[in-house]
Amino acid sequence: MQMNTLAPYKRFVCGLTTACLLFSMIPISIGSAYTAPTASPAALSTNISVVTSSPLNKLTAKQPTTAAELLEYEAEQSHQAARYAWPALDKLWPGLQFQSRVMLLTNGEQTYEITTEGYKLVDPSHPRLPLNVHFDGQYERLDWNGKQASAIFVDKDTPLQDRFEPYTSTPLSFMTTTHEMFHFYDQPSWNLKDNVTYRSRSSVYPADAKPRIQRAMLFQALYKAYSEPEQADKHLGHAAYWNEQYKRDNSAEYKQSVEFDLTEGTAMYIDKMADMYGAFKGSATTEQIRHYLSKQYKDIKTNEFITFDTESYIIGSLSALLLDALNKDWKTSASKGNSPIDLLLNRITPVAQPFDEQIQAGLETTIANLNAKRAVALDPLKKGLDDKQIPILLIPRTVKGSSFSTTGFITLKGYEQGTVIMDMSNNYTTSAGKLELTKRAMLRMYSGEENEKGDYLITPLHAGEYVRTGDILTFDRNDLKGTVKVQAVKYDGREAFIVLP
Repeated sequence: MQMNTLAPYKRFVCGLTTACLLFSMIPISIGSAYTAPTASPAALSTNISVVTSSPLNKLTAKQPTTAAELLEYEAEQSHQAARYAWPALDKLWPGLQFQSRVMLLTNGEQTYEITTEGYKLVDPSHPRLPLNVHFDGQYERLDWNGKQASAIFVDKDTPLQDRFEPYTSTPLSFMTTTHEMFHFYDQPSWNLKDNVTYRSRSSVYPADAKPRIQRAMLFQALYKAYSEPEQADKHLGHAAYWNEQYKRDNSAEYKQSVEFDLTEGTAMYIDKMADMYGAFKGSATTEQIRHYLSKQYKDIKTNEFITFDTESYIIGSLSALLLDALNKDWKTSASKGNSPIDLLLNRITPVAQPFDEQIQAGLETTIANLNAKRAVALDPLKKGLDDKQIPILLIPRTVKGSSFSTTGFITLKGYEQGTVIMDMSNNYTTSAGKLELTKRAMLRMYSGEENEKGDYLITPLHAGEYVRTGDILTFDRNDLKGTVKVQAVKYDGREAFIVLP
């Protein structure tokens, strides 16, 4: 899921409804229909400025402006990245098979098929079109002509400069696709440890600033250890100190964070390395990698450390880069459930360090503002859930949806057995029609089976939000639109409508 209004690392949120499943690999066969470069790969550049230039600087005088031109250019650049990055990733991590995979890039009007060998426009009459992705950055796992694939949507009105990772000519869509492919096809085979069982991304409301400050201090120490290798021992000591403080003071959240430090941290490591390999034509020295990627982590604002799971992308990936820089053999251990941060700081003696006053003050203000902002959505949601006179809508897992976007996951007092998905956006397809959620807070309740109190997405339905005609509900609000067939039931002593597939 994507959160474009926040820092670049927050473009990834692998949602509760997008399960990562392992499917068998079928080798790819490339035909001559692909557009592919005929020139031999360029020699490795040792000039950092060459590989960090903006994509705008690479264009000819005639820049792509139409939706078709922009999509084609993005497909071309994605292929250029895949051409070098995916084979390099297969060598980087034992067992990866990115070279056999397919990226599908669509704007809803046209779709490109992209591989390491080339890229081509998919015939609009193809039986798999249109793809089940509808909003900018939305992705889905799919089988494409017997090959492991991932599709991603890019809004046709997205400007050229907003389609690329800062400092690079790598499309954001390519990095997201590579990241999600690692989730879809590689991580499910991992034999995770018994303690890596916490699937909830949910943060407590109201939020506490202290754990966010501790993790921000941890990130700062890791960044300094990576960008200042001559002082790495000192900074790793500070990192060990803040990690121990965080674990000691926030035991419940720490148990939640273990999985995401591992799964999201390594997936972001993979997409960062893909970006780097694409820029350096498939190979680079440790110092070139450090110089190239340090710039991207330098821009991360610690006052945006607002939930533990978004921090996991940064802390996990930076720990992985440090393990590589220190020549540690860690990837097999990670695939057995050991997070990069734990592997990195194993046997490192903690060295006490005071809080950075600027980080502390910034995050205290940020968290206070965050709690006030969340109250706008959460207080009415809780009021609606508490009032048994207000009917509720129940969306079961049996209703087909796509990957969703969110700005975070919250544990709401009185509903601790569930999770609130903040600003949720998703599209559902039913036999009676479609249902579209747009930035609406939804309560996800969990159960081992589908029943009256089963696994549902829940939202109160206030007066004026819907029109009922028999077993058909129609919605026409900015955050809830569509027509669905429902079953009227009693749920926890109140009127409820279960959306039917």
